[in-house]
Amino acid sequence: MTELPVVVGHRGWPSRFPDNTLAGFLAASAIADAIELDVRRSADGKLVLSHDPTLVGLVVSETAWSVLAELDLGNGHKPALLDEALAALPDTPVQLEVKNVPDQPGFEPDHRLALEAAERARPGDTVSSFNHVSLEVVRRVFPDVPTGLAIERFCPLDECVNYCLDAGHSVLVPEETMIEKSIASTILAELRVFPWTVNDPDRARELVGFGVSGIITDDPGLISQHLKGNP
Repeated sequence: MTELPVVVGHRGWPSRFPDNTLAGFLAASAIADAIELDVRRSADGKLVLSHDPTLVGLVVSETAWSVLAELDLGNGHKPALLDEALAALPDTPVQLEVKNVPDQPGFEPDHRLALEAAERARPGDTVSSFNHVSLEVVRRVFPDVPTGLAIERFCPLDECVNYCLDAGHSVLVPEETMIEKSIASTILAELRVFPWTVNDPDRARELVGFGVSGIITDDPGLISQHLKGNP
């Protein structure tokens, strides 16, 4: 990662491009310090980038990549594979969020998706997930790959922090409303923290003032301009 504050393009640059598309990643990588993307598996085993379990009405885990690859996500933009994104971003750190959700189609109880994502992680990349078991499997098999627990506001923050430290995760990816000045210093002394999703420049500056490691945003251009003065 670069010097703080790190600006992370959330699913690329979704305020300008459809989520998880190569065009969004490439545009964001020109202004942001890192990229966050979402990984699922197609019916024929490909690691497809999609936040939701469906793409244009098709269930990713039930559809072959040959069909998914031809979908129009908007303005002619097509879905992408993880391998394609990593190849297109050789010098940009990536947060690979593994979407392995028990109540969604395509859930893998053996956590193979997380392992295959971790196998592709390069120096500087991080594997993250809301599924703590997937991350524990990654830690056992790929102990040198940094892992990050993603959490929502209903998760008790102190418990999540203690869990991360006990499990060996170096990164916490909390919903941004969870981070307040009164608790930030304790957490930040132990973990790298990347709040999501921060699109308000004033809130981004406030969080940076607390000492967070980076800002995950839908508009990396706007946030980068306000935090770093980039055009």
